[in-house]
Amino acid sequence: MKASFINKISSIVFAVLMIASAVILGLFFLVGYDNYITLNGKSVVDPQFTSLLMYWMYALVAAGIVFVILFVIAQFFATLKSNPGRAMNSVIGIVAVVALFGGAYAFADVTPIRMADNTLFEDEFNLKLSDVCIYVQYVLLAVSVLLTVVSLLGAKSKVKA
Repeated sequence: MKASFINKISSIVFAVLMIASAVILGLFFLVGYDNYITLNGKSVVDPQFTSLLMYWMYALVAAGIVFVILFVIAQFFATLKSNPGRAMNSVIGIVAVVALFGGAYAFADVTPIRMADNTLFEDEFNLKLSDVCIYVQYVLLAVSVLLTVVSLLGAKSKVKA
């Protein structure tokens, strides 16, 4: 009974989020392309619902991060009661993720970037944030490729045996 209720609620929430996302994307792509602004002496199109789309994406990412953190904490305490050794493995995973982001932050550079209109982009926060995201993606891509190869080699050895 409890599992079907949770499945029903999650399906409804998923449907609401998908419908809201579709409406916002529809507004962004289909409405307001007759707005023009002048940027550095050039007239450019300014879609009317860009800020709505950006805030929606920020909200979805923030909600995702918050729920992942909450579920990891809840899972940790549930596992700690039944199997403390296994709970410590999840702490090691969390520490590894924090170390990954900390290392990426330490290597991130804030050197200004010359943009297409020959101006310098000097916002240190965004420069640092973009470098952190790029470095984390590089590491996660390398780890996923490595684990895929290891998994394929393991599957290949089981087929021959």
